[in-house]
Amino acid sequence: MHDIQIPDPLGRFITRLEAARIYLRCHVATVDRYVAEGLLPKCKFGRKTLFLVADVLKLVIRADVPDMVSGAPSGSTRRGRACSQLLPAALETLIFFAIAIALLTIFIMLHH
Repeated sequence: MHDIQIPDPLGRFITRLEAARIYLRCHVATVDRYVAEGLLPKCKFGRKTLFLVADVLKLVIRADVPDMVSGAPSGSTRRGRACSQLLPAALETLIFFAIAIALLTIFIMLHH
């Protein structure tokens, strides 16, 4: 009957739990701390606190951005699990191949 679609000008909303688990990969208390520090704006709908996905993604993007001039993280960036890379890709590849060679060696020694 009503086929008029009104686009949501603000974007999609998510809960604290979704922001913490899916996007930021941190504890819900960390999301609360980001809100208290003014890093993550919240939207209140009655008793429910929601976040815009765009705001959460902005926080993820700025969580660990290295300074391109010096190559080191600048003092104004936040470091945390939200965006930090555990190991450089080259080191991950080296570890993978070292484990693969060790497993292959053990396999050959056991079957010889």
